Amino acid sequence: MRRSNQIIILCSSFLAGVVLAANFFIVVKPELYLLLLALSCVSLLKVKSKIGYIIFFSIGILLGVWRYGHYIGNQLPSALNFQGQKVVVVGTVEGEPRWDEYRNYVFYLKNVKVDGVRTEGLIRIKTIAGFAKEGQVVAVSGKLKPGLGKAETLISYAQVSVINFNQPLMIQIKQTFIAGLDTTLPKDSAAFMSGILIGSRSALPKQMQEVLLVLGLSHIVAVSGYNLTILVGFLQRRFIKNWRWGGLIISLWIILGFVIISGASASIMRAGIMCALFLLASYYGKRLDILVCMSLVALAMVVVTPASILSDIGWQLSFLSLLGIAVLSPKISHILPSKPALLNDILSVTLSAQLATAGLIAFKFGQISIIAPLSNLLVMPFIPLLMLLGFVSAIAGILVPSIAFMIIGRPINWLVVILFDLLSYLASWRFASIKLNTVPLRAAMIYYSAVLAIPFYIRTPTKPLSELEKNDTIDVEKAGPAKRSLPKSAYIEI
Repeated sequence: MRRSNQIIILCSSFLAGVVLAANFFIVVKPELYLLLLALSCVSLLKVKSKIGYIIFFSIGILLGVWRYGHYIGNQLPSALNFQGQKVVVVGTVEGEPRWDEYRNYVFYLKNVKVDGVRTEGLIRIKTIAGFAKEGQVVAVSGKLKPGLGKAETLISYAQVSVINFNQPLMIQIKQTFIAGLDTTLPKDSAAFMSGILIGSRSALPKQMQEVLLVLGLSHIVAVSGYNLTILVGFLQRRFIKNWRWGGLIISLWIILGFVIISGASASIMRAGIMCALFLLASYYGKRLDILVCMSLVALAMVVVTPASILSDIGWQLSFLSLLGIAVLSPKISHILPSKPALLNDILSVTLSAQLATAGLIAFKFGQISIIAPLSNLLVMPFIPLLMLLGFVSAIAGILVPSIAFMIIGRPINWLVVILFDLLSYLASWRFASIKLNTVPLRAAMIYYSAVLAIPFYIRTPTKPLSELEKNDTIDVEKAGPAKRSLPKSAYIEI
C-alpha cells in the first residue's frame, strides 16, 4: 500500500466522517475511542496488505466523527435563539459593504455579541445609512429575523453606530489600491479590475455579474488559485535565474499579503497554502503529488473549521474544481486534439472544472452554463494581461492621479468595454445557459457517480520521460537549491 494512497484514503475518509456525523447525528460514545485505538494498533501490522485500505478508511471515518462531535460540543450558541426579539448586536464588519437594488446598505457582521452574548456565525445587516466600513466595530439595533445564504440571521432597517473607526492595516492597503483603480478608470471598469485582481465584487454592476454567471466566468472576479498562480508564476520567472532564494522569500510574502488583503476566504486560503507548498517543494528539488497535497490541505482546514465542508459553498466549489482539474484534465486532454497546445490546455482545464462543479452548482443554484467552454476559451488567455494592466492602472492612480486616466485609463477602459460587449453578445444566445427547477440530492449523487467513472473509461498511454521531466527529477544531493530551476509543471492552476 503506497504511502500516498494511505494519506489520500485517511484524509478523504476523515472528511466523509465529518459529513456523516453532521447529517446523521452520530453521537460520540466512549466505545468509539476504544475502537479507534484497536484499529490503530491493527494498522501497524496490516498497513501493507489489502485490508490496510479498509482499516485506514475506518480510522479516518472515526476521527471525522470524533472531530465533529468535539466541534458541536464547543460551538457557541446560535443568534437564532434571539429571533423575533429587538436586540443590540456588536460585531466587526466582514467584507465590503454594498448598496443593493433597493438602495439598502448591506453588510455582514462577524465576531458577534447579541445583547452581550457571544454567538456563532454571521449576521446580515440592511440599513439606509451607508457609513460603516470593512473592519470597523459597530453596534446595530433592530429586530433579529431568520436569514438566507451564508448568514442565518438578518436585521432589516437597522440603526447603526460605529464604535471603533480604526481599520486593520491590510484593509487600508486594499482600499488604497481600489481607490487608485477608481481614480484611473471609470466606475464599471474599475469594479471589474478590482474583481480580477483582489476578488472585490461589491461594486460590480448586477448586469455584469449576470453576464459572467451565464457564461460560467464568475470565477475570474473571485479570488482563486488561478489569480494567485499567475502572480507567483510571474515573480518566479523574474527571479528564477539570478536570485532564486530571494524570489522564494518574496513570493511567500506576496502569498501571505494576497491572502490577507483579499479577505482570507476559503478558496484563497486553500490556494495560498498549496501555492506555498509547491514553491517550497520545487525550490528543494522535490515533486509533490497534487492529490496528496490537496488532501492534506483539506484535512487541515476541516480540522480547524469543520463548518467549511458543511456550509461554505466557496470552499466546496474550490476543492471540487481543483479535484476535477487534477483527475479529469489529463483524461480529457488525451481525447482532445493535441495541437495547438494552448487550446488543448484551456479546454481540458475548463471542461474538467465544469464537470466537477456542475452537479453542486445545479443542486445549489439551479443553473448550468452551456457556453462556458467557449467563453473561457475566449477570455482566459487575456486574464494575465488584464491583471497586469489593472495593477499598473492602480499604481498610476495612487502616484499620479491627475493624469492617470488620460495616460493609461482611457485605453484600458476601451479594452474592458470591448470585452464586455463580446461577453454580453454571447450571454444573449438562447441556449447560453439552462435554468433548472429544484435538483434533488439523489440526482446530484447519480451525476457525480457518472463523473467518477470517467477516469476509469479513458485510458492515457504511459509516455517515456521527456528531457524536461528528466531535468525535474534532479539529484537533490548533487545540486544545491540555487542551481535548481522551477519546473514548468509547477505552473498549474492551484
